[in-house]
Amino acid sequence: MKKSIIISAIIVLFILGTVIGIILIKNSSDQAKETKIAESNNEVIYDECTDEYEEMVEKNTLTEEASSEGEKISPNCSIIFRRHYNDCGHTIEQYSSIPTELVNKTEEDLQQQYEGWTIEEFSRNQIVLYREFDSECGEHYILREKDGKVAIYLKTGDTEELVEETDIATEFLTETDRIELQNGIEANGRVELNQLIEDYE
Repeated sequence: MKKSIIISAIIVLFILGTVIGIILIKNSSDQAKETKIAESNNEVIYDECTDEYEEMVEKNTLTEEASSEGEKISPNCSIIFRRHYNDCGHTIEQYSSIPTELVNKTEEDLQQQYEGWTIEEFSRNQIVLYREFDSECGEHYILREKDGKVAIYLKTGDTEELVEETDIATEFLTETDRIELQNGIEANGRVELNQLIEDYE
């Protein structure tokens, strides 16, 4: 009798243990599924569209930051004045350092300072200003031979005015150069003039 009670108790305990084990396994399995579902809901999918969107957001953020701060002129900035003369069709460029009163100023400040000029380029280190004039540039030069030297004349309309007599002797130039100097060699702007003078030196 005692044996049958012990065996019955063991069987009951075994069945109870099995049922409890099955319940515990099922619960842990359900929790794992719920965790996976929660993770999948928070999962980030990466593809080309996501990358493009992130780049776009970053660019917009940088643009907003730049525009809110406003780029300012550095002390090392150079400024180029580009003048176009409608009567002769020439464009003359003048390079200059930035005036001290414009250091740390914005593009809006610059526009107020140079009314009538168009800002073609604006950055911390270089500014290009453009303006048109209904006149001639006033930098039409002619090189001619005068007293055995190369001379520089400024041409205004039909008149020529002697500006400078150089130390360049025409006797050392080629025959072709001497003939060209007799006819007059035109140079538009200081840059072109300086280049011609260098060629003869």
